[in-house]
Amino acid sequence: MKIVENIPIEIEKEEVLRSLGYYRKKKSVLSPSIDALIKGERKKAKGLIQAKGVYVILPIKSKSKSKIILKNITLKGKAIAKAMAKAEEIALFVDTIGPALEAEVNRLYQKDEYTKATILDTIGSVAADEGAEYLNSLIVKKAKKESTPRFSPGYGDWDLSIQKRLLEVTQASKIGVTCNEAFFMIPRKSVSAVIGLY
Repeated sequence: MKIVENIPIEIEKEEVLRSLGYYRKKKSVLSPSIDALIKGERKKAKGLIQAKGVYVILPIKSKSKSKIILKNITLKGKAIAKAMAKAEEIALFVDTIGPALEAEVNRLYQKDEYTKATILDTIGSVAADEGAEYLNSLIVKKAKKESTPRFSPGYGDWDLSIQKRLLEVTQASKIGVTCNEAFFMIPRKSVSAVIGLY
């Protein structure tokens, strides 16, 4: 298990706008007031984000069309088995931006500042995904191998209940990530995933 501290997060404005739905129609126009709010919340977010990640690379013991057996975990589902068909090893990883941004979003909602809260929440999602992309690239680079696309619990027929075991195997609690009884991660702005290495 390896911990990665201080993951660099850029919070690309274009990604924030895309996540807010601005590019679904060609004629979307960003008003100066919303533009200013996005700029302000992006700046605020940089002071709230503490991005870190954890990962482990495990050899495949056996695989079939419906499951992949690793050292401490079995990945069940036809979708993940197909996605990892080329893999020789599987990297399991978790990244998070920490709890501070989520706490600020909740505070804004309580103050009825819904637009700011929605923008900041979206920025948090973009940042968590950037962290996952960074961790994904880092793992592939260090392994000096090719990789499959990223695959997360809940995709296809890969049941979300695997989340608990995935967090245990990666020791995600060391970066402050746990999950609730519904298998949703806490802090919410966290990403768990696997990639196949070959």
